[in-house]
Amino acid sequence: MRRREFIRLLAGTATAVGVARAASRADSLGLDLRVPLSLATCCIINRMDPEAGFRPWFALDVKDGVPTRLRHDSWDHGDMSGRFLEGLILARNMVPATADMLQAEARIRAYLVSVLGSAGVVVNPDSGRRDHPFSQGSALYGLVTDFNDSGAPEARQRIEALIRGLDAGASHRGDYLVFDELATPLAPCSQHAAYQVLPVMRFHELTGDPRALDYARRLSRWAFYHDPTVTADGAITQKGWEGHLHAWMDTYSGILRCARAGGDPPLKEVVERSRRMFAWVLEHETTPYGWVADSVGSGTCETCTISSAIRLALELIKEGDAGYWNDIERFVRNQFVQNQFRNVGGLGIRDQRVARGLLGAFDSYADPNTLVANRDGTIEGCCINGGIRGLYLAYQNAIHESPQSIHVNLLLSHGTPGIEVASHLPHEGRLELYPNCSKDVVLRCPDWVRLADVAIDAPAGIRRIALADTHSLRIVGGRPGIRITIRFAQRRLVQESVVAGRRYQVSWHGDTVTGITPAGESYGLYRNGAGPGTGGPYRQPRIAS
Repeated sequence: MRRREFIRLLAGTATAVGVARAASRADSLGLDLRVPLSLATCCIINRMDPEAGFRPWFALDVKDGVPTRLRHDSWDHGDMSGRFLEGLILARNMVPATADMLQAEARIRAYLVSVLGSAGVVVNPDSGRRDHPFSQGSALYGLVTDFNDSGAPEARQRIEALIRGLDAGASHRGDYLVFDELATPLAPCSQHAAYQVLPVMRFHELTGDPRALDYARRLSRWAFYHDPTVTADGAITQKGWEGHLHAWMDTYSGILRCARAGGDPPLKEVVERSRRMFAWVLEHETTPYGWVADSVGSGTCETCTISSAIRLALELIKEGDAGYWNDIERFVRNQFVQNQFRNVGGLGIRDQRVARGLLGAFDSYADPNTLVANRDGTIEGCCINGGIRGLYLAYQNAIHESPQSIHVNLLLSHGTPGIEVASHLPHEGRLELYPNCSKDVVLRCPDWVRLADVAIDAPAGIRRIALADTHSLRIVGGRPGIRITIRFAQRRLVQESVVAGRRYQVSWHGDTVTGITPAGESYGLYRNGAGPGTGGPYRQPRIAS
């Protein structure tokens, strides 16, 4: 199938089943992040309760391995509505918006606004009390993404009121603040409030608001200086809720943004500890193919945590750690896209509303070889947004254009005004570059391939320069209307992976896992190796991450 045919198929599709069928016909074109994105967007639309004012369903209960019912939960309000609003806006910056997407966006925005109380903060309508500080952070993510997209004065006012309300509701201690209600006997759990820092910093970057920066600094100081959970060497010393890796990694991404903006906490100190913490997470709680534990010591993977790892890697890349592109490539190609429910027909679901609320979701309790690893538990709706966040972060950063050059960072099918990349990985070790300008192209090469072994087939006048420090090739002499073909042999190997005390044999073709043994039982993964296919027309991302 040619790409234009698939674009036509996808453009005429309004359901997750239709997207999945179109994708299955285009797998030979290689991984394109817009297909899992389109599936997740359909899932959001089906995960909102029309009988409760389109309140989101956080929980999908599982009994004996069978998803049985959608259930409301205390996380429905600030957490889920903020996540869904953010996810739908990011989605229409990657794929053309359908009428259903726009309607769902309006509905979830209205729901989120409805739970903002008179003090500006999210109020749980079931209890009448202020929502959890972590949920306030998700609300901020959604509201800031909404403001970034629209620039509407009322969107800005909601954020300003929310920050004022949170600041007023915290306990101020010297030059930092705390949310006392988060503390457990084991730890202060500052990460569940400092998760707010990143969206607050995004708002400051958009507006220059000094109150936002002051609030972010005070929260950052609490997490960085006054919570002993993360040591100076980067080790996370608590397990479970106190060692929630999704929150800790997003917290440190936010603190990095805060330090860049004002040097408080000092940037050099923050960068060094962030590097050490990420290295600790990669060594102790992560596999090379992107299975990342939900919390320290957890036996299952939450998709939100993979997304947070991608975000922290991107922040460290800004500080000169270019090697993390290899981790992002392997995470996105493997466990990240494999964590999505793309076919729910074999799970024994009896309620079609449940099936629609699961198709396109990303799992919250995954083993390396199967989804629904907890046969009695829940599939949490937060990971639908976690999946969309990670997809958008990878999509937005796959190609970076500067005035002098175009950097191809991830070897995925993608395009920007300056270039289109058609990737045939992992089916073939081949990339096709179609430049639309004469800028130099800097192509990151996989860390397992020798630069000298990369072949380039291009018209006369094209030159290549090896950049050993970033393991890249600079391609000089490109111009509109030509095709530059890159070829290299892909590695094949089998590695042992130990996760939660269980041993797996992992087969690699290039940077893509093509199989894991033993095979999974509930919802087996890595059976087609290539991921979920290709997507529709390219769109230039315009929402800041």
